[in-house]
Amino acid sequence: MRAAIKANRISVLPDGRIDPVAARNAWIGSTDPARSKVRTSSEVRTRSAQQGAHPTAQVRTEDEARDAISLIARVLGEEGVPDDGKGIDFGKARTAELILKARQRSLDQAEQEGRLVDRSAAEKLFFETARDMRDAWLSWPARIGIELADELGIDARFLTPALTRQVHRHLAEMGEPPADLGPAH
Repeated sequence: MRAAIKANRISVLPDGRIDPVAARNAWIGSTDPARSKVRTSSEVRTRSAQQGAHPTAQVRTEDEARDAISLIARVLGEEGVPDDGKGIDFGKARTAELILKARQRSLDQAEQEGRLVDRSAAEKLFFETARDMRDAWLSWPARIGIELADELGIDARFLTPALTRQVHRHLAEMGEPPADLGPAH
């Protein structure tokens, strides 16, 4: 108990006593249940360690620690977990980890079912489709010019170049489509 007080895992009241409910809650909030001898058997702890449930994470800098805390807070906020103003404890970190694992499983399943496509393949298809459409518009005046000139009763030698100039002007006004398809996930 002295070690827990010294490590600030539980707090002491001003009169030197310990509030058992507050101490239990503080202890639970800062203890990994998979490593607790009280609530788990050795089989559960061994299986959790073998499955990589709690890989050793090393935070090398304060920036990495802030980034980790920000990620946990963002994940919890996205899932509607209310911020109690007490900061990030083990329970919240564990909840965020489980949420991220569930999201990853969902993405993996979507990819296996074909509902998720590779970003580079989608970009390639987009640009190939855009190029095909541009090429179709560039060939349109020559394809339609003679027929349209006959319908209007004018010389196709004048109409086709005029249509070609207008299509080129229109394509130049449209410009290149923006390549930004959003952040990669």
